[in-house]
Amino acid sequence: MPQLAAHRFTWSRRTTATTAEGWFETLAHLGPMRVMLTQNAGSSSAQVQAHGLTQSEASALAAEHGGKISEATWLTKSNPPQRAPIRVRGRFSVVSTEAEKTASLKKDGKPVLWIPAGLAFGTGEHATTAMCLRHLADIADTLEPQTWEFLDLGTGSAILAMAARVLGASKVLGTDFDALALRTAKENVQNNALSLIKLVRSDVLKWEPDRTWEVVAANLFSGVLIEAAPVIARAVAKGGHLLLSGVLREQEAEVLAAFSAQKLTVERVTRKGKWISAYARKSAAAKR
Repeated sequence: MPQLAAHRFTWSRRTTATTAEGWFETLAHLGPMRVMLTQNAGSSSAQVQAHGLTQSEASALAAEHGGKISEATWLTKSNPPQRAPIRVRGRFSVVSTEAEKTASLKKDGKPVLWIPAGLAFGTGEHATTAMCLRHLADIADTLEPQTWEFLDLGTGSAILAMAARVLGASKVLGTDFDALALRTAKENVQNNALSLIKLVRSDVLKWEPDRTWEVVAANLFSGVLIEAAPVIARAVAKGGHLLLSGVLREQEAEVLAAFSAQKLTVERVTRKGKWISAYARKSAAAKR
């Protein structure tokens, strides 16, 4: 079968923190899920990005607003995939068919996760998951491979759990209250031939951690995050990392305040459409 090269582009530029939110309105014509804003805590600037652009869209943005354009290219069969491959910080990609996984591995040899499109529990396209994947890749870059373990609360399809393994986590524990989600997660782990990922059914509101993890992700509803904040915070090791997602922008302040009250420092917040994802750290000197 012939192969076709598919091209998508990303446009990005720096902006001042005080004017950053205005870019969502400026770029509204692209649709809310293609625009992302990232700002480090305390920084006077932010980065605005538009993803999944055609070349003409990217060129038009650069001509009007300046900034940079980067290109992502992948090969597919002549019949297009159900979902465009998702590339995460150049470290790994997420594809929707087994054939795409095989083709991608042959092309550059980088890790590839195969998660069928259309799953109800997270395939990487949703803003909350996409932002978490990027945060996770950034954290992994600061850690020695195989020296850290990962806890995934609300694992869904196990996409974050699997991403943690390919990024260097030595062991992974994923939990979810939904039995169907867990079944799907186990199938995905098996399909990707990944080991040392344990998946269990658990209600985070009734859970009591008996240990800590170097990296924890909690991709849950805002109300659950707020109520479970003390328990989730206890699961983060001293000096450890916490990813929060599943948060609507109008609930951002309340959720972040709940974790700040647990002596976690929010270091980065990423906003995409109506959703936000946050990255926080626990002090190495924390008492718990």
